[in-house]
Amino acid sequence: MFLVAKDTIKFSILVGLAAIFVDASIAHGLLWENDPYWTYWVTKTFLITTVFLFGTAFIGIGIVPGLVLTAVHTLILEIYYQWLAPVGLPQEPEWLDFNHLWVTGLPVHFLAILGGYALALWLWRRNHPVLEAERGETWRFVVYGLVTSVIIVATDGIFTQLLLLQDFPGITFFVQRLLISFVFVCVWTAYAGAGRTGVALGALMLALVWTTYSMYLGPRGLPFEQPYYSGYWDLWWYSFPGGFVSAVIGWWVGGWAMKNRRMIPVSSVVVAGIMMSLPADPLYAQGRGSDGLAASARASGAGVRVVGADPMNMNSTQPVTGTITIQAVEMGNRWSHVQNTDAMTVTARFTGGEATYDVKIDRPMPRHPLGLYTTWSGAVLEHEMHGDTGIGTNKLPRMRPKIALWGWAEISRNGEVIARAAPAHVMVLTDGPMQGVMLEIAAEDKSLAAEPDGYIHVMWPKVERLEMPENHDRTRQIIGWVGLAAFVALFGALAVKRSPEHSRRA
Repeated sequence: MFLVAKDTIKFSILVGLAAIFVDASIAHGLLWENDPYWTYWVTKTFLITTVFLFGTAFIGIGIVPGLVLTAVHTLILEIYYQWLAPVGLPQEPEWLDFNHLWVTGLPVHFLAILGGYALALWLWRRNHPVLEAERGETWRFVVYGLVTSVIIVATDGIFTQLLLLQDFPGITFFVQRLLISFVFVCVWTAYAGAGRTGVALGALMLALVWTTYSMYLGPRGLPFEQPYYSGYWDLWWYSFPGGFVSAVIGWWVGGWAMKNRRMIPVSSVVVAGIMMSLPADPLYAQGRGSDGLAASARASGAGVRVVGADPMNMNSTQPVTGTITIQAVEMGNRWSHVQNTDAMTVTARFTGGEATYDVKIDRPMPRHPLGLYTTWSGAVLEHEMHGDTGIGTNKLPRMRPKIALWGWAEISRNGEVIARAAPAHVMVLTDGPMQGVMLEIAAEDKSLAAEPDGYIHVMWPKVERLEMPENHDRTRQIIGWVGLAAFVALFGALAVKRSPEHSRRA
């Protein structure tokens, strides 16, 4: 039994949702008891929908087609996770072993997806009459979707990735985008049409979908490099507009190629030739993940060091003198060890009594060692903490540091290293009850064994220099408000006005 184009889309999406539910609840919940994290679920849903959308158009629906397409999907899935992508992203990159992929993975995934297909088929047959559709209509439709998606992804690879970003994002990146694009192009074309308005708005929405996926889930570099993620500037100033232009061009070329089918092979050769002629990873490529919010500070001169049993007793101090310099790049807060690459370089040298200390912090602490509170992946700018906030200690008053860092410190005393990875917290304060630069090392657990008190807590009362990315942050907020208002205005206007395209179809 074959379905018309819109029904093929509905059925394939139903299969994707039902199959991923069975996979999550029974395979990963009852059998394996693990959680592969976000990318697995989202990308696999697109993969299931893609395979069944394309395959259903050619062989229809039913038990036998379900067995065939489930087998094809399962093989593609295992190959994908064998050679193209680890599970656990964006939290942790974990490549599956042979047992989980082929010994248990192959039959378990086959049965889970087949169960989802059977559920979807049962629901479909209970709610749709048995009508035999014209096979050719749906066949041409999905071929159009595939051709258009390939051209869009190839155009984006040339224009956005290699020319604008000047960075080859990896094979996995293109595979993921093709899965997303094929499903999106088919759904959008079926429900919004392929006229000028439909294509323009479809290109806008596809670029937004791509950018959102890349922001939260889509790694770059795989399978031959460690995964890394695009930052704000690359995503919104390069990838989003580049994706929109690429989608408009690709959609137009796809429609033209389908009308002139003999040009499909020629177009494919031209696109492949252009891609192969460009360097995969040019020497002048932009820095990866280097578009975060940079801040820096410095303090020097006389300060105080807290001494005694209570690291937060600011009434028990001794004088010190020295210097501290702070440089930090805050890359965002997406709650992933891999995505967030906050950078910091803190150097301090101070003398108190007969000892001179050198402190270096250049490794961020993405998570609190005991999970007591967030560390914002190592760096955060202008956020409340301590006091009654639940972040930090309630022995300090509530405060809003300009810069707050958590990292691992290397400490030397009189030239001898006494710790190589001590937990450290740095704050730059210009307002509130406490002002200056505060450096805490092992102040929570007093685990610095080489020190009599088990910790180091030093404060310089005056900030000599402070540089904050206030204009950049304000610009992002303005652009965000404008983007939201523009999106609502655009689709609000379209929703209340019947277009000529829609009227003709009606």
